[in-house]
Amino acid sequence: MGEKKEIGYKKQVIINLIILIGIVLYSYIINHISGSIEKEKFTYISKIISFCFLFLSIIIFEISYNKDNGTVAIYGIEVLILSISTLISFNMIQKLNITFQQYINFECITYLIYYVMKFLILYTNKKRNYLRSFSDIQEIVKSEPMKKEAYKRNK
Repeated sequence: MGEKKEIGYKKQVIINLIILIGIVLYSYIINHISGSIEKEKFTYISKIISFCFLFLSIIIFEISYNKDNGTVAIYGIEVLILSISTLISFNMIQKLNITFQQYINFECITYLIYYVMKFLILYTNKKRNYLRSFSDIQEIVKSEPMKKEAYKRNK
């Protein structure tokens, strides 16, 4: 039973690491493309990419709903946030008066911090479950009340 939880933990870490690498690569590619093509064309491409991420997040939400899996739903929320941040990037650049490269770098750093915190939470939960497995208090103390039968006294 302990091995199965260990495999689940490793699988979660690998999936999250792959997603993080994908987001960093996406940020790098978008950052590189933004400097090499004209603004109108890049805006159009950015909107298409954002809607593709939106469509992907809807698919992930449907998979999560069918499997009744909260972990998959969290992945859907992460993709949805990436889609929204890509879609509003041009408005945020104008309001904050920064360059597109600065915005993408900030977005990438934000995702890096988020995933580091997520890895720490996963590790803490794994360690807590591991330490709880040593305790046999739950086996000793049961929450089921003991039923006592009433006996009639014989005189």
